[in-house]
Amino acid sequence: MRLILLFLVISASLQAQPFLVPYDHQLPNSRKIEIQVEFINGFDSGKETVFLLEDSFDELYLPFIGLLDLTESSNFVLIKGRKDNEQLKKGVMLSGSPDYRLAYKLYNQDQVARDIEVIRKELLGNEQMILLGHSSAAMVLQHYLSLFPEHVKRMISVNPLVFDIQNNLNFPSAELSFPDVKLSAEQKVDFSYYANFDSENQKFSSKENLMGFLTFQDLLSGIAATQLIAGNLPLVVRLFEHGIALSGLQDSLQKANPRLEVLKKWSGPLWGEYESSKFAFFGTNYDRLLEFEGKMILIGAALDRMIYSKSYDVLAEYYSKCTLLLLNDGHGLQQALGFPAFNELVTAFITNDTAGKVAAYEKLYEGNFILEKYDEGAFKVPPLF
Repeated sequence: MRLILLFLVISASLQAQPFLVPYDHQLPNSRKIEIQVEFINGFDSGKETVFLLEDSFDELYLPFIGLLDLTESSNFVLIKGRKDNEQLKKGVMLSGSPDYRLAYKLYNQDQVARDIEVIRKELLGNEQMILLGHSSAAMVLQHYLSLFPEHVKRMISVNPLVFDIQNNLNFPSAELSFPDVKLSAEQKVDFSYYANFDSENQKFSSKENLMGFLTFQDLLSGIAATQLIAGNLPLVVRLFEHGIALSGLQDSLQKANPRLEVLKKWSGPLWGEYESSKFAFFGTNYDRLLEFEGKMILIGAALDRMIYSKSYDVLAEYYSKCTLLLLNDGHGLQQALGFPAFNELVTAFITNDTAGKVAAYEKLYEGNFILEKYDEGAFKVPPLF
């Protein structure tokens, strides 16, 4: 109940403002369209600015940003994005049925990243900003970072869906198997998102987590609970992008990956277009991440069932100044988001408060949220600071 009330309070404080961005960044002298930007706690040019992003995939689940206690010492700029623009929707539906190839061209992560740069330049001029993202939004913000590393002071990336790293390194699937419980592919993906660590009993019980998920799934959002995926073209595009990153991945037993099955199913027409014409798609250039001179704070879930958690260790290697923190929790951070020290840690990272980081870290450690090493081998997480 506390989290729901907090989200309502934050939502009430938002101030919206439209910004003009190109209809298609790849076209010279493209006409402009409006996208909405919301300012949490207003905007003060004398404060540091944090950019947040709404993402179609993340909207299927819990509102991560809305569940954070965002400090008033910084500006928080929430980019609603081109997914809500009516002109884009009309253009894609001009013939009466969806033009899926055009939908990808207009809604892909590269277009969104370049929208962010237009807004940053208009708001901040030559000043740098801070990025904060979770899950799918974190992936898109990382793409922005690969394009404009010089414009970012710090980035806080929480459970980024870097399926391409997991795929390219052939990491095993994080799939859980329950032979006596039949789940649809959509339910498996949703359970992978919501599964979490039991901090009170200091254990991760997959079976107990599953029973809890099945009991409350009617109250949860997710792919299985969404009725209009096919008509949500920005979401179809994002599902396609995650599917492209994940394609070809199989676990050690060569079983089909349920995440890929779901991603391909719900972006099927776009997959059909891609398989027939092999049009170019935009991926993240990880080599450009090596040029980022700012601070990367990478918070990963050690018990993530959406993506193999060692992907975060590999991602951390692309940043020369990276703090890697692995938490005993699942992808949705259902336990951590309800623990005050998690918000305190995020706030300390945003404000670059070293004493605050240490204090929050100690509280998380005492609450058994900090992973000290993996179960297999003696691999230890790099020092926090």
